[in-house]
Amino acid sequence: MIGDIAQISSKGAIHVALGALLLVLVSATAQASPAKTTRGPFVFICQGSPLTKLTATFLGKDADRAKLAYNGKTVVAKQALSADGARYQAPGVDFWNKGDDATVEWRGKSLNCSIKK
Repeated sequence: MIGDIAQISSKGAIHVALGALLLVLVSATAQASPAKTTRGPFVFICQGSPLTKLTATFLGKDADRAKLAYNGKTVVAKQALSADGARYQAPGVDFWNKGDDATVEWRGKSLNCSIKK
């Protein structure tokens, strides 16, 4: 009888140890693969002479910021209120996009852009 109790007790300890190991592995896997926090980069071709390109990379799990690169300059713009589409603003920069199109005010220059396909 005592031998049976010892055997049951050791099996229980093994199950507890395996459960703890599984919990550690699941936790490590969740930490090793965090939620994707960037989308892009997306390359927009802007009308004008000559054609220029603007690159947008959306940052944060909710895309609350956009890293915008144009004409050798890069800014990080914060999401702003928009009735339709998405809008991001930084000092001197206003980026609004809906679908594959974007309207941009870049330090006084107006740009109409579309995603490069």
